[in-house]
Amino acid sequence: MRSVAAPAQAVLAGPVVPMALLLDLAFDPPVRLCTGSVAISWAGNLYFGTGTLGAVEAVTDEVQSTQGLRFTLSGVPLDSIALALSEQVRGTGCVLRLVVLDPATHAVLDAPVIFTGTLDSMPISHGAEDCTIGVVAVHRGDTFRRPKPLRYTDGDQQRLHPGDTSLRYVLSQAQVQDRWPAAAYFRQ
Repeated sequence: MRSVAAPAQAVLAGPVVPMALLLDLAFDPPVRLCTGSVAISWAGNLYFGTGTLGAVEAVTDEVQSTQGLRFTLSGVPLDSIALALSEQVRGTGCVLRLVVLDPATHAVLDAPVIFTGTLDSMPISHGAEDCTIGVVAVHRGDTFRRPKPLRYTDGDQQRLHPGDTSLRYVLSQAQVQDRWPAAAYFRQ
């Protein structure tokens, strides 16, 4: 369940609701974009406006939904493609927020998170003078649903931390049947 601040709720109930999307990509250095035509400052970070060049797929907000998203940025100059290709994309975190702005001052009233996940792939389509960069993000629910490759065994513990023998007796102790005396034994 999401909560929205009271001033943002008042704006959402009004006739004019200025909104934008903020996209946080956890590259090094972080990439922060917004769907507005100007930059938006929020939480000490500056989100650069992409205007009509940036697009985000429709976000579905349903119970048990783990649908991924696709972000696209078009009109990218050909000389900037080398920068995009040099980044490691898979596994990079991303957060998408919906920003509710004040209609008079365009100050940020609230920015609840509407999608959290990790990036999976980055398809690039080339044009004559510019190209389009797409990024496919996987919902964090899908990431948590994947099987974990580690178990609580001595072999896995030794692989992660050589010399740590804390799980040496787990297997032998897991198969031991403990026998406790009857309650009458303690009343004597």
